[in-house]
Amino acid sequence: MRKSISPYFVSALLCCLLATLLLLSAQLKAAERVIKISSDPWEPWVFGEEGEVATGGWSIDITNELFQRLGIKTDIQVYPYERCIRQMKTGERDMLLMAKKTKERQKYLLYTDVSVNDPQLLYYATNRNNAFEWSDWSDLNKLAIGGVRGFNYGKFHDAAKKHDITLELTENDLQNVKKLLAGRIDLVMLNRSTAQHFLSTHPEFRGRLQAARKPIANAEFYIALSKKGAATDLLPDINRVLLEMKNDRTLNKIIESTD
Repeated sequence: MRKSISPYFVSALLCCLLATLLLLSAQLKAAERVIKISSDPWEPWVFGEEGEVATGGWSIDITNELFQRLGIKTDIQVYPYERCIRQMKTGERDMLLMAKKTKERQKYLLYTDVSVNDPQLLYYATNRNNAFEWSDWSDLNKLAIGGVRGFNYGKFHDAAKKHDITLELTENDLQNVKKLLAGRIDLVMLNRSTAQHFLSTHPEFRGRLQAARKPIANAEFYIALSKKGAATDLLPDINRVLLEMKNDRTLNKIIESTD
C-alpha cells in the first residue's frame, strides 16, 4: 500500500524552496546593483583624469576590495572636488571617497566609522626660504597660501579671514606645487602622503620642497554616502567590512604595498 506524503513534509519542502528562491533573488539583485562613487584626482589616493573612470590609487584599491567582499559592483569616476560635493548634495552619485567630516557636510552626508589619517602640512620652496616654521596662525599674516578648490582645511579657513591670509585656490595639488616653485605663492597646503608621492615621482621637485613641522590639521578621511543617494542602506555592511579590513590589516597592506 502506497504511503501518503505528509502535509508537514510538503509544507517544509515548499518553505525551503521559497527560502532558496529568495536567497538567489537577493544575490542576483546584489550582482546587478552598481554603486556610483566619486572622487577628485588626488595622488597617491586616487589616479585618473577628470570625467573618466578612476585608474588606481590607495583609496581605489581599498574601495575595490571592500565592494568585492560585499559582492556589489561599482562605478568610480573622477571629478573636480567641488563637483563631487555638488553630486553628494543632490544625490546624483552615491558615495564620496576621502571625505573630511564637518558639521555642514553631515547635513547631506553619512560617514563610515573607519577613517584613514593623513596630516596636512604647510610646504615651502627651499630656494626661497632656508627654513620656515610657524606656531600661531598670526605667523601666516599677509602670506599667500595655495589650496585646492572645494577642499576643507579645518580651522585654516577661519584663521585666514582673521589674520589676513590669502588663500589661492586651484583645481589640484600639482598645480599648487608648480605655483610655489615658480614663486607665485608663499606656501602650499599638502597632505603628507601627497607631498611624498610628488617627491618620489617628480625628480624636478626633489630638494626644493620642505614642510614645516607643525601640521595645520591631523586630518581624518572617511568614505561618505549621499543621504539622497542609492547606497544609504549599505552603511552597516560597509562599516562591518571596513572593520574586518582594518583588523586583518588589509587597509595597512594596501597602503604599504603601494608606498
